[in-house]
Formats: sequence, C-alpha cells, structure tokens
Amino acid sequence: MKYKSIFVIAVLFLFCLSEPDGFNFTNIYGDHSRGNHDDHGDRGNHGIRGAVSSVLGTTVSILGMDIDASVAEVVVKDCDAFLSINDIKEGDIIEVKGKIQDSTFVASIIKIEGAGKLEGTLESVGNDSITLLGKEIDIASAKCIKGNLTVGRKVRVSVRNSDTGLTALVVHTTRMTGH
Repeated sequence: MKYKSIFVIAVLFLFCLSEPDGFNFTNIYGDHSRGNHDDHGDRGNHGIRGAVSSVLGTTVSILGMDIDASVAEVVVKDCDAFLSINDIKEGDIIEVKGKIQDSTFVASIIKIEGAGKLEGTLESVGNDSITLLGKEIDIASAKCIKGNLTVGRKVRVSVRNSDTGLTALVVHTTRMTGH
C-alpha cells in the first residue's frame, strides 16, 4: 500500500509538471528502474498504469491520454485468459506497455486488473454468485476462476462495478480457514 501511494503521488506530480506538448512517457517505467528489461527484447518500450476513463473503438484513454490499442494483446492480470479491446471497461485499472510512434502511444500489451480487489472468507456460494464481506458478487461473466468455490475458503476477487452491483473479473481461492 505504501508503494501504491508513492506511485500515485509521483504520477500526479509528473502529470502536473509535464510539458505542454504532451506527457513525458520516459518517466513512467521508461528508465527500466524495475529491473534490466533489455534482456527481454523490449528496448524502447514504455508503460503506464491507471484507470480507464473511456474506450472508443480501439482507443483507450487513461490519465488524460489516448492510447492506440489496435495491435495490443489484452490479458487479465493473474489469469491465463486472453481478451480483446471490447473486454476493457471504463473504471478498470489497466497496465499498458508499448512504444511511442509518430507522437502516438501504441500499446503492445494491456493487462486488465478490474476496478478493485476484495479479499476475505467466502460466506455463500450460488450458481452465478458468491458472497464475500457481506457483498454479493456476480461470477457468471468472470474471465477466470481458480480453485474450488467452497464456503469458508479464503478468496481474492478482482471486481468491476456494473448497473446491477459488483461483478467478478477474476476469482482466486486459497486454503481453508483455520487449516
């Protein structure tokens, strides 16, 4: 949580002080400070993480920037499912890797995280829903469910908001409580 707060403050600071002609992408993961990525063939790749404000065709907007996602591989974080641009929703937190081409950020990989995470003990399990922390979560459209959904099991759920309430993007179960 400490690093997330520092990251948010740093992004806001960079955004406020960015040059008028555009955002300086090299300051966000562009210096490869998270390790030596040159060995993986992604030299020149940049990345950004934030909440999706809109999706229009193959353009995804986050942090006030339009990103060309026409050639992007779309995946779900913590899951083996491959998706399309149509699976990205407003409010989702995404991590985008890509390159700047002709003054446009072109995404090569987009990882969807959902709008948030809930963790706790399963209180009930239905055909298309689970109850966690007193909240009913629709799991019918989940992209990935790992483990057995059993009352008493610990779970971590990446969720999205919908018109009908919370929907699961990814559900991970762990061990039984007290075992």
